[in-house]
Parts: sequence; structure tokens; C-alpha cells
Amino acid sequence: MKILFHHRTLADGAEGIHIEAMVRAFRGLGHEVHVIGLAASAEAASRRAWIPRIRALLPSIVFEAGSMAGNVVEYFEVRRAIRTLGPAFLYKRHARNDVAALWAARRAGVPAVLEVNCLFTAPGYREFEPVALEGMAVRLERSAMRLATLRLAVSSPLARLIETLAGVGAIVLPNGADPGRFDPSAARPVAVRQRYGLGEAFVVGWTGVLREWHGLELLLGAVAKVPGARLLIVGDGPARDAIQAQAAAHELADRVIVTGRVPHDDVPDYVAAMDVAVVAHDRTGVASPMKLLEYMAMAKAVVAPQLDNVRDIVEHDRTGLLFAPGDMDALAAVLRRLASDPALRDRLGRNARETIQTARNWRRNAERVLELLPAR
Repeated sequence: MKILFHHRTLADGAEGIHIEAMVRAFRGLGHEVHVIGLAASAEAASRRAWIPRIRALLPSIVFEAGSMAGNVVEYFEVRRAIRTLGPAFLYKRHARNDVAALWAARRAGVPAVLEVNCLFTAPGYREFEPVALEGMAVRLERSAMRLATLRLAVSSPLARLIETLAGVGAIVLPNGADPGRFDPSAARPVAVRQRYGLGEAFVVGWTGVLREWHGLELLLGAVAKVPGARLLIVGDGPARDAIQAQAAAHELADRVIVTGRVPHDDVPDYVAAMDVAVVAHDRTGVASPMKLLEYMAMAKAVVAPQLDNVRDIVEHDRTGLLFAPGDMDALAAVLRRLASDPALRDRLGRNARETIQTARNWRRNAERVLELLPAR
């Protein structure tokens, strides 16, 4: 079948990985996928690299008004695409103030699947991106939820927020990982361990963009309570200097390594070099942490906070270990337990990878979308 895939993002970072993975999964199932949006290709993304710079210069109210007005152009763009392609359905990644594609699909009688990774007007998310035109933004987001034929929320807390905002239900479909790309049998952990002088140490790992809300200060404090443990932080970001200062304050400077930015294709080698992989904190409580799924695909013993969105992915003591959110001592206790029990690490890791291979992968997510579509 023909699928029209629309998004209003620059397709960089985690969102780019998600978009690319779902498009590849639909195509792998034999379907024809046409992508339209700000960055339908790498070339389009590079041509629009000016957008974040312009956004930083404009008052938020001006940028928000512009994003709302953009719906007019997008409506006609999507209507043309529908007339030309005759898609079986529209697959839409939810974005801020973004309803045009859904309106176009509704007017054309085409089913619309809305993938929701966050609600931009939810109180928790406004801490990241304050909303200037709140009343209009809420109405647009509510309309988006109601216009969709099928809503897919990446976590159960997010599904509940959608119900509260718009009075409509959503199917919970967490993110996935690619077990072919994240394959422990193909990784090169020895090279990473040699590069950073890790030797035979017990290595606790974390991957991602270094930002203040990722809970790395909690992880640093917990690692300080695990004798001999090394901490491998794979990534870079605005909080790097603060993290390194905190490491020095915990007298961990010689036990903490911050690699800097690593190409996504090389991340499996770094995760393979870890004994335990951690999600320290999830500030929103509604995300579906991609790093967590990638750790699991690499057959790592994963550690994460005991939150509903995490429990959508991890079963405690079977595919990972969960700790009380924000509790440094609880996190340290879990890490000490895993440091002393290689058999437990192995069991958790094997179960985690099996979960990715059978249920939490992008191909299975694409199959699930197709199963959920109403018959026409």
C-alpha cells in the first residue's frame, strides 16, 4: 500500500532516528512510503538548518504565531500529496501547533495515524518550551488529537494525558530499537575499553546529550558509592562542564570518562563496553527513552527509575532493575548488586535482548500500526 508520512521536524537527534526507523520498517514490510515535511531528506534538513537560529533570535510569541500560520501552507501541500498519491493512510508525527496534515486527511477521507511523543501544552513539558500563546496552542493540540483516526502514545502516562486533554483514547506503543544495528555479536567492546583504559573494571554506562535534567548528578553520586566502578558517559552537551566539576567534587575525576559526541552508528560499540547501562532520570515521566531500548538490544543489564513510562518497557528483575526515582542510595544499591553478580547481569541482558527481538523493535511497531488501522 501507499503511505504518506508527514512530520514537522528537522529530523535530527532522536526524532530523526525514530522517523528514519519507522519509514524503513514500513518499506521493509513491502509498502511504498512518501515522506513530506521540513526535512524529507538529509539535503532538505541541511537547507533548513537556519530555522533553529532564527527561532533563537525571535520572541517566542512571534515564532509560535509563525508556526500556527504555517498550517495554511501545509494544508494545501498535504492535500496535493493525497490527490497525487492516493495513500491508504497518513502517518503523522505530532508537532507543536501542527494540525494541517490531519485536517487535509480528514477532508479527503483518508485515515490518519498520529504518533504522539509528547504533549507540548502539558504542564511538565512547558518547563522545556514555555508556551506564549497558550489558549490557541491548547486548542490546536486538542484538535490534533481529535482529528486523528488513531492515536499512538509512546507511554501509558502520555495516553492518560491525551485522554485528559482531548477526551479521546490512545493506544500505547513505546519506541523500539533495531536489533540488527544494535547487535552485541557484531560490536567491538574491547577496542573501546582499550581506548579509555577501562581494563577489567566494572563499567556503568550512560548515553545521550548532556543536559541538566538527565539526572547525571544522581548517577555520579551513586557511582561514588560503588567501590572500583568506572562511569562511561557517551555524549556531549551543554552540561558537560558541570558534570566534570561534579565528578571532581565527588573525587571521581579518575573514574569518570566523558567521550564527547559519538556517531550513532558507533554507539553499539560503546554500549557493548558497559557492564550496566543506566537511565538515571526522566523529567517528563511520559517519554519512551530510546537509549533504554538500545541498551536492551545490546543485551545489557539495564537500570532505570521505577516510573510508569519505564515500566511500559522494563519488567523489574526480568529485563532490568528499577530503583526509586531520585533516590541516590537506592540506585547505588542496585549498582552494587549488579557489580557483585555477573550471572544476574547476564540473565537480565539476555531477557532484555529477547524482548527487543520479539516485541520492542521498529518492524514490530510498523506491523502493529497496520493491525490497528480500521478496515476501509
